[in-house]
Amino acid sequence: MDKELIVVCNGASLRNFDFKSIDRDKYSILITGKAFRYFRKNHIDYDYYCCIDDAVSKSCEWEICREIKQKNIKCLLTVTAGWSVETIKIFHKNNHKIGFLEDLKKKENNAFSQLEDKYTTGSSAILFGMFLEYKKINILGLDNDYVNTANWRIRPDEKREIFKDLVGNPNYFFDNYERTGDVKNAPNNIENIHTDSIIKAIDIADVNNIELINYNNKKSFSDNIKTLSLNKFDN
Repeated sequence: MDKELIVVCNGASLRNFDFKSIDRDKYSILITGKAFRYFRKNHIDYDYYCCIDDAVSKSCEWEICREIKQKNIKCLLTVTAGWSVETIKIFHKNNHKIGFLEDLKKKENNAFSQLEDKYTTGSSAILFGMFLEYKKINILGLDNDYVNTANWRIRPDEKREIFKDLVGNPNYFFDNYERTGDVKNAPNNIENIHTDSIIKAIDIADVNNIELINYNNKKSFSDNIKTLSLNKFDN
């Protein structure tokens, strides 16, 4: 793959980042979570999408299906849970665009076959980039410093429902990432899962000679990944 890949991980460090200035002849873009709301609103093209949170899939189902139908997504990585029968039918019609994490883990000799039980959307997005055969992957917005907010309530099924829009949410790079009525899973309580899963993805990339650069002002996750401040990113 001649182009480099940008993985957008939605952290607040990306507030005011100029996505429109990205050279699309040089970079492809993989977005995660609910970032499609920002890209759609601001008329910014992207290429790939990753969402492995079944609550987000179900809550944002019609929005994600719209992105697929309107051909905004070249390829999507998701999990089988959370989708309605109608959406699965749409997936079958677009099966060349859809990858299910559970299926990819069963196949030999790909990035996902080396994946263990600890994985997150961020780590899966990095592996997705490797699966798509990108040799250089630039990671933006992987802040890994989630702050608990008071704009959600626990539902009977123990998922979290947003009951109030939160301007300036400290966890995301744009307002209305979370909207009233959205549903999400509680942050994973497996100890160190976010850090450990990223380090695992970094190690898999290192073994496969994939260059990763983490553009963030935080401390690096591992000696096997180059970490630069965001203002060093060359659009």
